[in-house]
Amino acid sequence: MRENVQLQGHAGRLAAHFYLPQGTSPFPAVVLCHGITSCKDNYTDIAEFLQGEGFAVLAYDCRGHGESEGALDGASWQDVGTALEYLKTRSEVDAGRIALVGSSMGAHNGLRAAAEYTSLRTLVVFNTAPSEVLKQGLLNADYWHWVHLSGGQVRVALPDYLLYLENNDVFDLPARFQPRPIFFIHARDDKFVPYTVSERLHAAASEGSRMWLLDEGGHSGPRHDPEVQRVVAEWLREKLQSRVR
Repeated sequence: MRENVQLQGHAGRLAAHFYLPQGTSPFPAVVLCHGITSCKDNYTDIAEFLQGEGFAVLAYDCRGHGESEGALDGASWQDVGTALEYLKTRSEVDAGRIALVGSSMGAHNGLRAAAEYTSLRTLVVFNTAPSEVLKQGLLNADYWHWVHLSGGQVRVALPDYLLYLENNDVFDLPARFQPRPIFFIHARDDKFVPYTVSERLHAAASEGSRMWLLDEGGHSGPRHDPEVQRVVAEWLREKLQSRVR
C-alpha cells in the first residue's frame, strides 16, 4: 500500500509517499532522501523493493523540490527531522528501528541530519555529494542547462544555500555519527562526484561501517540496481533487527 501524505515542515508543507508492507506491525522504517533537482517519484523502485522486504518507507520531496513548498536552503537537512517526527506518529512504525537511505544531496542531508537525530540507527548513502560539488553545480550554467533538458526542477534560496555550502561540509559528520554504522556505496564511473569522496567519508566512520565501490553505474544508477537493492535490504535488516529502548 502507498499513501500520499503531507508533512508539516519548518519551510512549509512537504509532499511524501508512505509505503506500508504486508504483515504484522510495528515495522522497521526507512526515510528516503533524494538528490538535488530530483524528487520522491524517482525513488519509487527502491521504495517498493524495501516495502516488499518488510520495511515501512517514507519518501518525501525536499523543500523546493517536486510538490513540496519552500526553497532549498541551508536548513534543508532539517526536513529529515520532519520526516522522523511523522514516522513517530504512525502506530505501524517501530520508532526504535529507523534508518535513512540517501543519494547525492540526499546523502549529504542525511549525514548532516544523522549527526543531530539520534533516532536514526544506521545510514545507507549513495554517491554522497560534498559541499564543493553542490556549490560548483549551482554556479555552473552548463549544469542548469542539463537540468532543464532532463526535466529536473528546484527552487533555491540564494545566497542562503551557497553560504551554507561555504561554511559546512560532510567530511566531519561520520565521526559525529559514531558508533552507529554507515554503508557507503559509490560507482567508480560517477562523473559528478568522485568515488574518493566516499572513501574519505568511510575512513572517518565507525568500525562497523562498510564501503562498496561499484565498477559502473554513474551517479544515479547504483540505487536502481536490483542486486544493490538486495544488499541494502540485508544491511538494513541486520542493523535494525533489535529495538533500541
